[in-house]
Amino acid sequence: MRLAAVPQNLAESLALAAGIVPTPLLDTFVALLLAKTIIAAASLGIFHALESEPLTIEQIAKRCNTAPKPTAKLVLALVACKYLRRRGRCFFMAPVARRWLSPASPHSLHWAVLHRQLDLRFMDFEEYVRHDKFRDFHSALTSDDWALYHRGQADHARQIVDEIAARAPVPRGATDLLDLGGGHGLYALAFCRRYPRLHARVLDLRVADGREHEPVPLDDARQRVRFERQDIRRASLPPASADVIVLANVVHHFASPVNRDLLRRSGVALRPGGIIVLVDMFRSSSIERADQLEGLLDLYFGAVSGVGLWSLKEVRAWMVAAGLAPLPPASMRRIPFWKMQIARKET
Repeated sequence: MRLAAVPQNLAESLALAAGIVPTPLLDTFVALLLAKTIIAAASLGIFHALESEPLTIEQIAKRCNTAPKPTAKLVLALVACKYLRRRGRCFFMAPVARRWLSPASPHSLHWAVLHRQLDLRFMDFEEYVRHDKFRDFHSALTSDDWALYHRGQADHARQIVDEIAARAPVPRGATDLLDLGGGHGLYALAFCRRYPRLHARVLDLRVADGREHEPVPLDDARQRVRFERQDIRRASLPPASADVIVLANVVHHFASPVNRDLLRRSGVALRPGGIIVLVDMFRSSSIERADQLEGLLDLYFGAVSGVGLWSLKEVRAWMVAAGLAPLPPASMRRIPFWKMQIARKET
């Protein structure tokens, strides 16, 4: 947003508050300020500093290696936004922050919040709309960016991986899983922990070893997951080599011909009775039924990958063309806008 959108004087501020000026002006500015405030607090370690005990402004600044006066402004902003609370001279996390923003929480979205720093670098919507030029998100990431990207994606995945592994109809006796584009490895790990006979290969442009995303010791499941650096658009998928193939949050980055070919090759790689587990966000078939998040994500993925969200109808058509039988789609209980579309290779 341009600085001109900021209220310039008391009269303009009162007009905005009274609704005399169109409210989107104020709404967008507040949303931008709030997002940047939370990202800054996570990046500077404010929530981490408050994990064990309440602290004064001076103590927070010392632990975070920040200047006391601006630290006070950031902390008070977080209090005003209900993420922190105050008791005397000390501050502590409100329940919402302790659950979602504390790095120590099992539900933490700490790295997902920092992931937004990457997103903001690529949100050049004006250039995209004006010239149909997009920033190729993945090819522009540095090694450090990839590490943050995997951590952020792992935070997202952690909210739904156990549900996906529990609800997917894995064929009896399954031994081999392919996780295509799941570089952090949490989907493969969730399936391997649920099915002791399962071994998994994780293929992505850059891969982690899965260890940095969970504070637990190396276990048997981790030893059954292998990470390989490959471009899934061109990777060799040997015929009848897998019982389960996972495609999580991948197809919104690829054009229709690429996705159609990816589903075709995946179908060939499946053994009879095997399944493809495709997890993604989908757009509605009609504009009238689209919700806010769907529209915004479709624009965002267009700007960073040149494509966007696909409809369930389109995805199911690719599956049928690949000789697979789609099952009814399922919404994730914790995050309903994420859906799981499964297709089975008939025996």
